[in-house]
Amino acid sequence: MSRIWTPLTDPDDWGVVQDIEPSTRMRELPDGRMMGESRITLSEDAMGEIFAGYRCARCLERQESAFPEHCRASWCRFPMREHQSRQIELDFVGQQPNSPLGFNLERELDYLEQTHYVKKGSVTPGKEI
Repeated sequence: MSRIWTPLTDPDDWGVVQDIEPSTRMRELPDGRMMGESRITLSEDAMGEIFAGYRCARCLERQESAFPEHCRASWCRFPMREHQSRQIELDFVGQQPNSPLGFNLERELDYLEQTHYVKKGSVTPGKEI
């Protein structure tokens, strides 16, 4: 578990950021500087709270109500009601949901190959070759 992000109010909130990996993505800051981004892995509960508006998409701080006017963190103050959905579109581009329990990916791939595979024609060279 990463200790880089520290929750503002809830010390039991440490499990939100589960992993941090380097990334090649860059973001331009309002003053024109470029900032490198990292790929973070969030807990499933935290992702649900972000999409439901109970967690800020910018600073990851938990909120008291869904989609408040601004994030309650004094150092963030992100306008959640107005920009949360846009921030999710920008930041969560690589979200990879977990596969449902009991879902057998190999069996599904075998089924798709059996039902949708079309053998392509072949060319037989002439006898003079």
